[in-house]
Amino acid sequence: MNARILLACVLAVAPARGAASRADAAVDAITGTWRGSSLCVNRQALPACGDEQVVYDIAATVGKAHAVTVAADKIVDGQRVPMGVLDFTHDAASGVWTTEIETPRTHARVRLDVRGAVIKGTMTLVPSGTVVRQIDLRKEK
Repeated sequence: MNARILLACVLAVAPARGAASRADAAVDAITGTWRGSSLCVNRQALPACGDEQVVYDIAATVGKAHAVTVAADKIVDGQRVPMGVLDFTHDAASGVWTTEIETPRTHARVRLDVRGAVIKGTMTLVPSGTVVRQIDLRKEK
């Protein structure tokens, strides 16, 4: 094979591998068990909102690149109570994980920003952009 063609092939594949490894690192950084709080910050906009102590079990989503599945529980009387399971996708440009929740009463976007062993997050109403919840989690060892 011509050396120029070989070099062109290597250079074409290298950026794709770099992007894939960054995405894999993002998945690795968020997977695990996280504990903390999910607090209401605007009860006027979301009257049914309640402050919660939470546990998020986060795993890579099977069959989907750059995605994780979050099984979210709240703590009630010392026991874990399931709230639901959501798939989040990673935005490479911002480094943030996002999902949207739609119910008959609410349409919201949840953003999770991994900062080492801490996740800072928000729940924002769509389309108004009103922040209604702040999420603060710590990774379990």
